[in-house]
Amino acid sequence: MSLFNKWWVAANLNDKKKMAELLDDDFIFVRHNNGEEWGKSHFLDVMLTGVRDKTENRRLIYENDDIVVSHSILDGPHGRNAVMFVHLVKDGKFFRVETGSTPLPAK
Repeated sequence: MSLFNKWWVAANLNDKKKMAELLDDDFIFVRHNNGEEWGKSHFLDVMLTGVRDKTENRRLIYENDDIVVSHSILDGPHGRNAVMFVHLVKDGKFFRVETGSTPLPAK
């Protein structure tokens, strides 16, 4: 199973242990809107709060041993956005994720 699919299986099950296993210990998530960087623990805490954005049309664009690029529509507290995710991979784990976002009209 691809790293992209492993991540979303674990995330959809809210399996923090599995999610943590897929992130490098020095993992960094960079927020597109303000450049703020979150470490592994904070990122996992936010992902598992239950306040996560609703995800639509999640799709893998490209994946190899070094990078995973995906796209989703996220609808949540910050509005509805088309979001590009770029996940850098090291030793089979995500070690850095950055996003880019385009606001969309509400449904």
